[in-house]
Amino acid sequence: MRKLAPFVVLALLTACASPSDGPDAGAFYNTVDPNTKERVPVTRLADAPMAPPITQPMSYAPTDLGLAGMRSGGYADTRLRRGDVIEVTILDTGEEGMFSSTQSKTLNLGKFTVDSAGTVTLPFVGRQRVLESSPEALQSRIVNGLKGSAVNPQAVVTVVDKPSTGFTVNGDVRTAGRFPLTARKERVLDAIALAGGSASAPGAASVTLIRGSQRATAPIERLMNDTAQNVYLLPEDQIYVGKDAPTFTAFGAFKSVGEFEFEPGKLTLAQAFGRAGGLLDDRANARNVYLLRNETVYKPVAGAVAQKVATTYSVSNKPAVYRIDMKDISNLALMQRFQMADGDMLYATNAGMVDFAKLFTIYQKSVATAAAPLPGAN
Repeated sequence: MRKLAPFVVLALLTACASPSDGPDAGAFYNTVDPNTKERVPVTRLADAPMAPPITQPMSYAPTDLGLAGMRSGGYADTRLRRGDVIEVTILDTGEEGMFSSTQSKTLNLGKFTVDSAGTVTLPFVGRQRVLESSPEALQSRIVNGLKGSAVNPQAVVTVVDKPSTGFTVNGDVRTAGRFPLTARKERVLDAIALAGGSASAPGAASVTLIRGSQRATAPIERLMNDTAQNVYLLPEDQIYVGKDAPTFTAFGAFKSVGEFEFEPGKLTLAQAFGRAGGLLDDRANARNVYLLRNETVYKPVAGAVAQKVATTYSVSNKPAVYRIDMKDISNLALMQRFQMADGDMLYATNAGMVDFAKLFTIYQKSVATAAAPLPGAN
């Protein structure tokens, strides 16, 4: 078998693609938008927008109603049902009444549960059927039962628990569970507070309200800023709090690669480099680090555009590439101002010598293989 000269092997290897774990710096200048087939410009960090990316149109109302599409007047039915727990307090303001020998004019009889027959047994007044009755009606019956024992009796009946009219909270909360609806008419944020609050920051969590076959989702931050989103709850509503943190990814010659979470509006490019551990000194090309972003473009397509009122808008993505030159000291200051966006990708290219070293290693192995004698050869 004829052996190839070493320089021929090197020439063949050079003609092939250079060994690398990703694109080189030149590849970014030939990037093409797969939708429009137009070349994507590479923008220097000095020319990049420093303001936080727009996540929704500023002058046009979105069609997504969020939780506002599930508005209700709240649960106002106070009728007593099986399993309800009531608390009863009686009062007597008369001088010769049942409490005349005591200093207190009130007596808390305690808490009572409506049994399966729809009744409760109360001190002084005995067994009472309360199913479908209102607390006010029960108060009148208690007062009538106390006449003769008290001069001027009064009663207060408070519903402290209605298991049959509860709601559930699950997901990324500290204390998930089922909670009762009360006369206070709880809203979505009340429910999350009862569950111990969201385990994530408001900007990194979303809430889904499930009501029968209806379902709606909105960021918790939107509920806090828009009272129309904080709707009243109804019996058997289900609330799910999900983690919705934005993320960025780092690839290439970073010390730590992968996906990283952050709180929206609170992560700069400099901090993102820190999350990824910085560049690998023995591998990265510090002059050619790139940030790739899909910038969202909003275009109103209906409504009175002149009055900045639109009923809907189209949403499209426009790819953008920004070049960060870490050798340029001015870029370090700009990195402290540039805001990261959800879905951003950082890529650190290899230095030219790194890929050459890989190529030379392959060359050495090829030469060694070519110089090795064939099996069985003398």
